Amino acid sequence: MKNCLCLLIPLFFYPYIHVRAVNNLRVADVRSIGMGGNEGVSSALFNPSLIALHANNRVCMNYFNRYGLKELGAFSGSLYLPSSILSFGADFSTFGYDAYRESQLRLLSAKQLNGQWTLGVGFQYAFLQTELFEDKTGQLSTDIGLTFAPVDELLIGVLIMNLPSVQLGDKSVEVKDFKTYFIQIGVNWEVINHVFIVCTVENNGEQVATGAAGIEYQPFTDFSIRTGIKGNPLLPSLGIGYCFSPFTVDAAIVYHPVLGMSSGIGLQFAF
Repeated sequence: MKNCLCLLIPLFFYPYIHVRAVNNLRVADVRSIGMGGNEGVSSALFNPSLIALHANNRVCMNYFNRYGLKELGAFSGSLYLPSSILSFGADFSTFGYDAYRESQLRLLSAKQLNGQWTLGVGFQYAFLQTELFEDKTGQLSTDIGLTFAPVDELLIGVLIMNLPSVQLGDKSVEVKDFKTYFIQIGVNWEVINHVFIVCTVENNGEQVATGAAGIEYQPFTDFSIRTGIKGNPLLPSLGIGYCFSPFTVDAAIVYHPVLGMSSGIGLQFAF
């Protein structure tokens, strides 16, 4: 009986999980979540060009739980190796539980073309493991990211995600997390010392356009406060971050007007 109830969870929440093109498998890092998302200018889990802008090698882990249900938890682990020659990275993401799980393996690379432009490409394989279907299904897709820094305090990012993509295995099984493309343009601006503003506009295949905005303030060298909002429906978020070198811990919460609170925690190790 318990197994049957577990299998029904994805179906029960299907209208809510997939509404507004929410991607359960690809979730931004917790720092970005606290600022409303804005993945194209703040999260290397989305924009591969951002790894070339990192100052250090790093290992990252993020866990995000929607609405307090462990079955809707998403975990990601990443390794980023920035280099002046060619930067490399790898991500692993997983969402769900034993009876229904979506997972993704991703390899990415980035290159600083000059002092202002950076180009990145990511290749990923996403696959579904579930007791609901006999045959497995998966997807190969590509991310392309571009960043432009006209001045030191301003970063402009462009992200094209999951385009092109090819479905593998049982093509009769529709997994929206695998198919949704995502185009985003945004800016990350340090308006004054230790105050960062981020904002983005995106098109995701199910909406013509939606937006997000956020702010991060560092009152102390090792401590950050964040807030943001993402549109349609309006999803306000709050976050904090604390660095005790070489580790950084981030935490964030997001409020949905119907479904309630979601929360996340992240850990980074720089070396």
